[in-house]
Amino acid sequence: MKETSAGLTMIPLDTALASGATTTLTLGAVGPYCIRGKAYTQAAVSAVQPSITDLVTDETLAGIAAGYGAVILVGATSSESTTLRMCQGPASALDANTAAYTPGSFINPPQFPAMPEDFCPFGYVVVKVATDYTSGASYVFGSSNTTATGAQNSASTAHDNTFVSIMALPDRPQTS
Repeated sequence: MKETSAGLTMIPLDTALASGATTTLTLGAVGPYCIRGKAYTQAAVSAVQPSITDLVTDETLAGIAAGYGAVILVGATSSESTTLRMCQGPASALDANTAAYTPGSFINPPQFPAMPEDFCPFGYVVVKVATDYTSGASYVFGSSNTTATGAQNSASTAHDNTFVSIMALPDRPQTS
């Protein structure tokens, strides 16, 4: 008989994932997590620069073009202590801006990225880039400004990031 919780990957608390300053991330609460049933402990993280290497592709996170959005998982592997790691899902088109510098809604919900076996997500960020975004060729989470809303006052900051803490990966695409 197989145990239903065998191989569980989760963090049993709300980490309060949030943006730090400019390109950094913060966890408001930390503690134990498990990857495939094995226990680890996350150290305190405040305004830390996350690794911008996608754990799935082993390359810099893909940029998100103007008029598109994506979901980015944030968490840790079994060998992390203070570095947050990320995996980015595929880009998904947005409706037209709702106002100047303010991204529209997803036409189809964005998909979660593939998740490596040695990774526990602590949360995810829903990134939406307005059609009038002009800062570089694309928005790169962790290199471009990671602040949440309120950054929509010019074409160079025309994006929206929604931070969501999770205990386990949701079973369907998320738009907020």
